[in-house]
Amino acid sequence: MAQDWFPSPLGPINFESNRDGLVKIGWGEVVRKNPEDATIETTRKWITSYFEGVTVELPCIDDKTLTKFQRNILMHLRDNTTIGETITYAELAESAGHPCASRAVGSVMAMNPWPILIPCHRVVRGDGIIGNYSGLGGTKTKTRLLIHEGRKFDGNGKLVY
Repeated sequence: MAQDWFPSPLGPINFESNRDGLVKIGWGEVVRKNPEDATIETTRKWITSYFEGVTVELPCIDDKTLTKFQRNILMHLRDNTTIGETITYAELAESAGHPCASRAVGSVMAMNPWPILIPCHRVVRGDGIIGNYSGLGGTKTKTRLLIHEGRKFDGNGKLVY
């Protein structure tokens, strides 16, 4: 196992990996353990590049602990949204092949082990309100990530489309 953390504009973000890939991204500092691990290095480069607005190779993730449904939803989100784009919970459910599963999609977003990398902050409510965020700082962090990606909000906190 390897662990490291990165001082991001949102505060410290930490990473944990094993021989199969990135296990999780979390919030706060951790005790560094094997920080020269290849997956940790790729993750560090990716997160640095993300905040600089540059696209680089994604780190390999270890998704063995996910259910088939969780994996499907998270990988669909990762592969089908781009920086600055948002998708509703219902749209994500339908486009991933699970119509009527928007509440289950919300549960998957809440347990996402790789926030920012798997961009659960891009999933919003159908009425334009951004919805909850389980990362440190909650909706303030979600809002900051969306603003970082170029999204704008009206005076009532709703996304401007």
